[in-house]
Amino acid sequence: MWDLGNGASLRLATPKDLPNLLQICLKTSDAGADGSDLYTLKELVGDIYVTPYVLHQPEFAYLLEVDGTASGYVLGVLDTAQFERDLAANYWPKAVRKYSQIQQSLSESDKRLLDLLFSIKKTTEDILSLFPSHLHIDILEPFQGRGYGKEMINHLLEELTISGSSGVHLHVSSKNLRAHAFYKKLGFNEISVVKDELILAIHL
Repeated sequence: MWDLGNGASLRLATPKDLPNLLQICLKTSDAGADGSDLYTLKELVGDIYVTPYVLHQPEFAYLLEVDGTASGYVLGVLDTAQFERDLAANYWPKAVRKYSQIQQSLSESDKRLLDLLFSIKKTTEDILSLFPSHLHIDILEPFQGRGYGKEMINHLLEELTISGSSGVHLHVSSKNLRAHAFYKKLGFNEISVVKDELILAIHL
């Protein structure tokens, strides 16, 4: 556990934390704001963006707790190419089966994410050759702006560097201008644009 001060701490997440982690993911899924009203399938966004990391790269999956409350997370992957191969063999088929026979009515956001789930694409080699690792971070709105994000990312980058990474990339919504500015301050630079997402990266 890493003490961040003022009652905040960062620790490795476990599968037991998944209910809290999925809630955090849902409540930050609208470009950092609460996206609960956008989804009928409340676990879907977390099953794409959180669960794979906790189950398949747990050594770089961290939970932020503030005064004992699960408040955010930062998730990292050392070798993105290997991680994607692992998920293709051992995670995505199970997730597809879970959601392939949904009978309830779906929102447009549900449909968009299901389309993504059913056609997961690999990260391109031009990115992986320079930035083989990647990360994903979310913090609940009441706990944003307190400096936790900077400390969380710096901790993860240090751990990835120790483990041999030469560079890290991440995706951010083009609508999330606050997050874009935050990453720029940490030294990330824009390297690509994919539809409505920016890909930012940093050399280690």
